Amino acid sequence: MKERKLVYIIFLTLLMFSCGDDSTMEEEKPDPPKIEGTVSVVLTTVDQSSLLKEIPEKLPVMTGNSESGLVIDLDESQTAQTIEGFGAALTGSSAYLLHNNDSALEMLFGDSGIKLGYVRLTMGASDFNKNKSYSYNETTEVEDLDLDNFSIEEDKINDNPLIPVAKAILAKNAAIKFMSSPWTAPTWMKNNRAFNGGNLKTEYRDVYADYFVKYLNAYKSEGININSLTVQNEPLYETSSYPTMKMSAMQQADFIGDFLGPKLKASGLNTKIIAYDHNFTESEDPDYPLTVLGDVQASKHTNAVAYHAYGGKPEDIARLTNAFPDSEIYFTEQSGIETDQTTFKGEIDYFMKNVFAGTLRRGAKAVLLWNLALNENNGPQNGGCDICTGVLKITSGGTITKNPEYYILGHFSKYVNPGAKVIPTNALPGIIENVGFVNPDGSKVVVAYNASGASGSQKIAVKTSDGFFEYNLPQGGLVTFKWD
Repeated sequence: MKERKLVYIIFLTLLMFSCGDDSTMEEEKPDPPKIEGTVSVVLTTVDQSSLLKEIPEKLPVMTGNSESGLVIDLDESQTAQTIEGFGAALTGSSAYLLHNNDSALEMLFGDSGIKLGYVRLTMGASDFNKNKSYSYNETTEVEDLDLDNFSIEEDKINDNPLIPVAKAILAKNAAIKFMSSPWTAPTWMKNNRAFNGGNLKTEYRDVYADYFVKYLNAYKSEGININSLTVQNEPLYETSSYPTMKMSAMQQADFIGDFLGPKLKASGLNTKIIAYDHNFTESEDPDYPLTVLGDVQASKHTNAVAYHAYGGKPEDIARLTNAFPDSEIYFTEQSGIETDQTTFKGEIDYFMKNVFAGTLRRGAKAVLLWNLALNENNGPQNGGCDICTGVLKITSGGTITKNPEYYILGHFSKYVNPGAKVIPTNALPGIIENVGFVNPDGSKVVVAYNASGASGSQKIAVKTSDGFFEYNLPQGGLVTFKWD
């Protein structure tokens, strides 16, 4: 009996400790996630049922860890390059269509529009002008070394109103930045004495640098300060179809180092010189940007390189940044296209992968597309591309259509402010393309695109220093998240 009683006492003791353990385990269960803030969501979908539209429901930021397998992790302990702006080019054709068109200008630059902050100006004629090719110093004489015939009046006429439209843009956004790019030098300075093709003759390098200074000062006198310039649009390409001028890497390095750079400095102009201004890589000279930045004299006046996306791939930028880690990167041109195969989804996919995420994740300080506006025939053209589209389409009847480029630009330009810094995020290539930012006011932005091709939505989480938030991103969906 004593043994049975002892067993019974031991059993009760064990049972009591067992109950105590259960109680302890219950007390140690984690608390439900706490709410630490909310996130605004702006969505564009491939079926176009939502176009740059802020959804009513805000996302809660929760403490703890997400169970989602796709996590965008913001490394807020560090920041990368400073963003200068997003925009497109004001060509003669775009200016013609935007002149006295306040509705279109508001869509592009106003607070109720996408608030573009950077504009690339064509310095003289390009392949998109309404009437003709021109420069600011054409002459019937053999040469005009003193540039006595220099004039920007052609940029004021109704068929080519670059200056009036630039002023109208400034009225919408006084902080707008301008970049200028020439397609050709004046014909008398070239070996073929023509707008289309040819090279700058070496004996005119000095006066051509004066030509840049004259241009910058003339625009400044109109109240238009040019923040940056590229030396030559697509210097490795020439055609007999429209204004072009070939310029080798060594020719550009010599021109910057011995002529343009010193002339700008002597004139007191602080316009930034940006080299190259061509595709990610060109087979004719894939080391072009390295040659210019590696030149002893040119490197005194520039450490910046501009890229286009008509050839090569964004990964090619590493060729430059591996050699010159402190170089500044700009993306300055890519056009949308309009063919029988063009789709809204295809355009969003291409631009996000190859232009926006592709370059911003590799150091781009600005992203500029091609024409701000073209008409229903993708013109007016001056011998150029007949399938290229503008950010806006403005028909002869005045109808305005927003092209896919408008929406993808807006996902960045409307929410990422000049002076923002890129926040490094983990790459999810081919699945969720993404870029993170912190604005000067401290607000955070993440732009993400569902590139997976998988049917249905992808559940993603964004991990921040305050916690995480989750979202079901539709197939092919483009989203901007913003929170304080």
